[in-house]
Parts: sequence; structure tokens; C-alpha cells
Amino acid sequence: MKGPTRYVPFWAVQFFVGAFIVLFAVALVAALVGTAVRGPTAFFDELGKTVSRVAPQPAADLRSDDQVRSVIRAMPQGRLRVGAIVEEQDRVVFTITADRSAVHAAVRPGDELRLARDGSVEIAPTGIPAVIDQLQRALEELKRRFFGP
Repeated sequence: MKGPTRYVPFWAVQFFVGAFIVLFAVALVAALVGTAVRGPTAFFDELGKTVSRVAPQPAADLRSDDQVRSVIRAMPQGRLRVGAIVEEQDRVVFTITADRSAVHAAVRPGDELRLARDGSVEIAPTGIPAVIDQLQRALEELKRRFFGP
């Protein structure tokens, strides 16, 4: 005697075939998009490097041999350490260190220090406050130039 035969409904077969087709299509599109996105990354990397070379770079702090010599003379033991060489900009970056007790300003990495009007060391403003401060200093310089001290 034969056992009962199991019947699989047609909609179940359609569901599994449809799910397989959808998963295959998603995998195919993902592979094509991955290849298309991966290809131009080298192009965009080179484009970014070119733009960074063409874009205006900040001017060097020391522009002449005399300025470098005066900084070296001002350093303890008359030495200045080379930190890095930036080949793309043809620049030499020096490393200057100071004891924390010598810097009285509450500095954080990236801050710039300058001499204040009274001769003390202060943190130089950056961004929009720096532009406003630069304009104020320029106006005071003009006043001194035209009206005297």
C-alpha cells in the first residue's frame, strides 16, 4: 500500500522561485555597483591630490635663511629639530618643544600663540574672530600712522 502523497501548492513554488530571482538580482546589482564605485576611486584620489597641490597653501612662517638663523640662535643650545619634510610643498617642518610651566596660556593642540599688545603670550584667535582681530589691529596701525602714538 502506498503512503499518502504530499501536495506542494503552486503558490509556494512560485514564492520560492520568485525569492530566488529577487536575491539573484540584488546580488548582481550589488556586484555591478561595487565595481562601478571601486573603479573611479583611484581617479578621485589623484584628483584630490592635484587639487590640494593647486589650491593656495598657507605661507611658510620662515621665508629666508636669516629668519631660520635667528630662530636657531633663540633656541636653547642653538639647536632646532627637523620634524618632517613635506615633499609636495617643498617644505621643512621644525619641532619646537616647551615645558608646560613656560606656557602660561591654557592651550590645546592646534592653538597658535602670539605676543599680546602688552607683551604677554596669548592664544591667537582663529576663524572669524581672527579676521575681526586682524581688522582691529590694522585699524589701530592706521590710527598710529596718521595720528601718531
